[in-house]
Amino acid sequence: MSRRVAVIGGGIAGIACAGALAEAGVSSRVFDRGHRIGGRLASSTLRGTSTPWDGRVVDVGASYFTVHDEEFQGVVDGLLLRNVARRWTDTLHVADSNGVIGPKLGPQRYAAPHGIRSIVEDLAAALPNDLVELRNPADIANVQLEDGLLVVDGEEYEAVALCMPDPQARALLDDAELAAPRALLNDGVVWEPVLALTAVYDDQCWAPFDAMFVNNDAFITFIADDGRRRGDNAPVLVVHSSATLAAGHLADPVSAAPAMLAALNQVLRPTADPSWFTVKRWTYARPLTARSEPFGLIRVGNASIGLAGDGWAGGPRTETAWRSGRDLGKAIAGVG
Repeated sequence: MSRRVAVIGGGIAGIACAGALAEAGVSSRVFDRGHRIGGRLASSTLRGTSTPWDGRVVDVGASYFTVHDEEFQGVVDGLLLRNVARRWTDTLHVADSNGVIGPKLGPQRYAAPHGIRSIVEDLAAALPNDLVELRNPADIANVQLEDGLLVVDGEEYEAVALCMPDPQARALLDDAELAAPRALLNDGVVWEPVLALTAVYDDQCWAPFDAMFVNNDAFITFIADDGRRRGDNAPVLVVHSSATLAAGHLADPVSAAPAMLAALNQVLRPTADPSWFTVKRWTYARPLTARSEPFGLIRVGNASIGLAGDGWAGGPRTETAWRSGRDLGKAIAGVG
């Protein structure tokens, strides 16, 4: 069966887009360059740590998600029933470079017992096979316009949905005839990098907390107790860097570890050093601002190019990425 729409990006926006298309009876093919889908809802498996926690999954991308949208709440309710998601906490701490200041009540945060990537995988598994095909790993080099249709990986499509950070989408639109959709991404939205440090300890050697925002520190911005987040109390911390530190260490992320660990020790004051650590790079971790429009969609030739993700719909949040992808899929299908 020929596929009418190519969805490039297998994060939550891309899977939501494919789902909306399928509901309207429109077939799609989802391309993702990863060996596993999920995008920045990313989890990694501990390997070679020489600790009892080898084989455990750690969330190294998005830290949690919240819910404000009624339709997304319905999706989350299903995830809760299937034990894919769990209610984590509504209280995060606030700290600065001198230490912990105190707790702060906020919205309910949700996490995932089997890693936050499992949320995207669960939603993808529910898509009908006769309407949605997933191709990964598939590293798409570009999108081209030929004879009025869009060509992806040598095949023609009536529409292409780019569900990814703006810089990655722009790189795919280098065809001179695709200047108009590329221009939609040249509106000054800035994407910042983040490094995610995972530190495994022998024991939980810090005062209990779920997660904390670290303000006014040159090196780190966020700390999560991944054991409390996942619900197994493993002595694992995940620390997010400042954008400035990340920008200087993208070529060699682990080289930022000494500065991040020193800042972590200053803020959290654990009584021991980690037994093992590593650092993951996110070159385009999040947009500093997001467009108020739910998505971008523009006609080119006899086809359409759509743009979705957490750079749209007032993000950046997991929920708005889902909303953006779903609304784009409905628009391509001519629904709503």
